[in-house]
This record gives sequence, C-alpha cells and structure tokens, in this order.
Amino acid sequence: MTLFERWRRWLAKGEAQPAASVLPHSFEDDLTGLVNRRVMHDTLVAALQDDVPGAVITFGLDNFKYFNDRHGHRVGDDLLRLVAARLREALPGAGCLARVGGDQFMTFLPERDLAGALRAAQACIDRMREPVILSASAEIVTLSAGVATLDAQSARAVDAVWRACDAALHAAKARGRDRVVAFDDDTRRVVASRRDLISTVAELQQRNRALREEARTDALTGLRNRLALDELLHAVAGDGDRRVQRAAVAFIDVDHFGNFNHAHGDAAGDEALRAVAHAIRGCAREADLVFRKGGEEFVVVLPDADGHAAQAAAERIRGAVESLALVHAGSSVAGVVTVTIGVASGPSAATLRQLLEAAAERAMAAKVGEQRNRVHAVRLPDAPGPVEAPQPR
Repeated sequence: MTLFERWRRWLAKGEAQPAASVLPHSFEDDLTGLVNRRVMHDTLVAALQDDVPGAVITFGLDNFKYFNDRHGHRVGDDLLRLVAARLREALPGAGCLARVGGDQFMTFLPERDLAGALRAAQACIDRMREPVILSASAEIVTLSAGVATLDAQSARAVDAVWRACDAALHAAKARGRDRVVAFDDDTRRVVASRRDLISTVAELQQRNRALREEARTDALTGLRNRLALDELLHAVAGDGDRRVQRAAVAFIDVDHFGNFNHAHGDAAGDEALRAVAHAIRGCAREADLVFRKGGEEFVVVLPDADGHAAQAAAERIRGAVESLALVHAGSSVAGVVTVTIGVASGPSAATLRQLLEAAAERAMAAKVGEQRNRVHAVRLPDAPGPVEAPQPR
C-alpha cells in the first residue's frame, strides 16, 4: 500500500492508521477538526511520488482580520469552524482537506483537471456566500481561492505547487476577492513581474543607502565628513541621544598645514591628511565617531567619556600623529607634522554643539598663544535646566 493510499484510507476513516510512532492528534487541527498542514504536505508528496494527478485549491477568508477585530477572537474561531464545515459539505470527493494556517484552507482533488477544480472552488465560494449567524446578526462572509494543477506538466516539487496556489490566491484577492483564480500563464507573468519589481526596489534601496553613505564620507580620508557631523549635531540637539550622553568632544587641528602645502606641495598635503586621519582612527574606540570637519580640522566624539578619559584619548592621538614622523619643513613647532587638540567635556545637559564649539575655541586660543602640539582641556560649567534649546527640525 502506497503512502498516498494510506493517507486516503485514514482520512476516509478506514481501518488503516498512521504509523504508531506518530500520534493521531498530531495530524489534526485542534480548532476545526480538519487535518493540518503536515498532512496536506505529505499527501501532496505521496501524490507526486505515485504519479497521481489532480488539482490543489487554497482558500482564504476575505477580511478575516477585520472580522476578528469587530467581533472578537472567539467569534472568529466559530467562523473558522463554520468554514471548515461548509468546505466539507461542498467537497465530498476531496482527497484531503486541511487547515494550513490562520484563515487559510487547502484541498487536494485527485484525478481532477483544472476546469473541474475551478468548478469545485466556485461551488465552495457560492456556498460560503450564504449568510452566517455567529453573533447578534446575520452576515455575509466570502472566500477567495487559488487553483493549481498537480501533474506531469507542473513543477515536480510540493513547494512549487504550494507557491503557485498562494500566488493565485493573492491574485484573486487583488482582483476584488470573492472569486477563483487559476495559476496560469497570466498569473505566472504577474508573479514574475512582481518579483522583478521587488528585486528592482531592493536594488534601488541598496543603491540609495550606498549613495547616502557616500555623501557622508570624506573622499580623501574615508572618515565621516562635515555633512555627517552636522546631521549628528542637529539630530541630538536637546534630545538626550543615548549614543552621546556624557560625551566629550576633541577638536584636532594640524599645525601650520598651510605652510606644509607651500613647502611640500598639495599632493604631499593630501597624503599627510590621509596619514593623520588613519592615526586618529587607529586611536579611537569602536564607539567613537571620527569626522574630517574640513581642511586640516578633525573632530572626534567620545561617548560616555569624562574629562580625564577624553584628555587621555586626545594625548594618544597627539602622540600617534607626531610618531608618524612626517617631515614638515614649514613648521615652527617641530620638524614633523603635529596637531593641537582642544577637548571639551561637561554636564549631561550640555549639547554636542556646545562641546564642539568649546573644544574648537580652546584649540584656536592655544594656537594663537603658541601652545601647539599639545592637548588643552576645558569643562563646561554645570547649569540648571537645558543649556541650549533644541535646534529646529
């Protein structure tokens, strides 16, 4: 006896039973008493293995979520039981009738061609249109159906037949519900077009993400650029963004960089900036945000760093740049490229914009005072209430 025959005899309440190692209740849907998705899957597998042709129909209740929301899940469960009963009545010759999940049902009709399956599905839909009384009043509930054949011309895989039924069911709902649609060449073209559209949309989204990232990346150094920095300052202003709570900010300026370009040329200047950027990034933690603000100016945002930790981090950066030993013939500070760094920390109420402005002012004041190639720290004073109003969005 083939597996398909065993299923048919069991489903027909014959004497044969499933294997003893599998309990009968594992075949049933507890709510409707129909067999479950597993039985339907195994039935279709057996049919394909035994070359039993037929048709498969997937039914879906129309607007079931609305029905549940309106009447409650208990009444929704009663409706699902009623649908199962009406499908049993309308499909007396079904080889298998199952609830395959949620508000979806599926049946396999052995030896049935496409035309016969369409008639059977339409009979089920007509039967479902008869009023149902589940709460205070009678209502009309409708079904949609998708039909696919199971034969030598169909894909020799259950998943392919299942997908074909689902595609036809979705087409039926898209065309207005309360109808039957067969998986034919037209439906296949619609499915292919939809897949192409989804693929195109995904590709465009990926390109847009890449363009967005490119627009916020400094082409010379690979760091985040001024646009990314401005967006961060704008986004967190007054919002208490967790990424930058208790943050400190380091403002880094390359000493006498105009003189470097004049003495060594613009190409050498670009190489020097790339090397400095690499040194800064190498000293930063994974959580730190590193930007090239513009020209020879860099900014590092250090989340969850107090003044001491930020000053130590800035000193590591300063030392790493000096250790590059990039010859600087136009510097009055040293014979190599160096940086002056202003570091600002403050109370949690202080904004990143305030910290950045304070760090930049501290660095510029140090350069004017001929205190280059050093780290200069400042802490913003505590202040009651917000320090700065949120920036306009």
